[in-house]
Amino acid sequence: MKFKSLFHLSLAIVTLLLSSTPGTAKPIRIAIPGYNITQIAFFIARERGFFKEEGLDVELVQMTGTVANLALMTGEVPFTSVPTAAMTANLRGANLRVLFTTFERPLFWLYGRPQIREVRDLKNKKVGVGGLNQASYTLLRELLSNYGLEPNKDYTLIQAGDSAPRFMALTSGFIDATLMPLPWNFSAQEAGMHELVALSKADVTAPTGSIVLRDDLLRSEPQMVEQFTRATLKALRYAIERRAGAIRALTQSLKIKEDLAAKGYDAARPALTADGTMTEASQRKALEAVLKSAGVNDTPPLDRFFNFAVAKKVAADLQTTGWKP
Repeated sequence: MKFKSLFHLSLAIVTLLLSSTPGTAKPIRIAIPGYNITQIAFFIARERGFFKEEGLDVELVQMTGTVANLALMTGEVPFTSVPTAAMTANLRGANLRVLFTTFERPLFWLYGRPQIREVRDLKNKKVGVGGLNQASYTLLRELLSNYGLEPNKDYTLIQAGDSAPRFMALTSGFIDATLMPLPWNFSAQEAGMHELVALSKADVTAPTGSIVLRDDLLRSEPQMVEQFTRATLKALRYAIERRAGAIRALTQSLKIKEDLAAKGYDAARPALTADGTMTEASQRKALEAVLKSAGVNDTPPLDRFFNFAVAKKVAADLQTTGWKP
């Protein structure tokens, strides 16, 4: 009888251990706009095993902002990382929330022709944009208006296509200035173009690399949401404190050379948030940009777009336990 009892007890223990192995990790998909540095926290969380530590098997799926929103609202994915698209959808009745953000300021650099030495020199010049419905266009208008320049009055807007054709238009003199993302800002610099403003250091707010979800998911799966947020926050802290490791993750995830990953990291580092949250003032600025782009005059409450409660709870828990990257 004692042998039988011991046998059944041993069998129960083995079953329990097997049921908690890494193979039982919960599969999770997050829609991202592309494989670029804005997604660094998700790259690190995957590469360093932070997602696995939380019992999650996370897949990064590339989608445009519009498709990502549809996938999010229909339940095809529980998370996206495209906050601006989600905030715009909320204006049309969606119920989405920005839960966390890796970057608070945009990763764009305004470059001009060599003879243009400051932003005010763009008066009566041609400024290139990718398209009038892109976030970069809204950012450009906001930036230039801060210098007293208004489109079609003080400068001419030219739709010059994606990054590569805009770079060619700038270096050939077809346009006088344009916003360049990573790594095209380095190409513009090498071509002798002049950096006018680094938006990563400017007083412009535009969250990227965020965690966006349906509001009802916060109530239906709070544990999973907290696990995903905890892993992402660990990765953000790792990115802030472990430069070499962050560069290695970029090299592996983006399939680029280490020197380019290092230059990209150093250029983007000033735009990182400290803990994935935004102040009310920053939330308001981000919302105002979306409202202006959508032509909406009324200002809805911030909690219709942002909810950083989980991120703050996770940050407090990590501090209590003394977790270090």
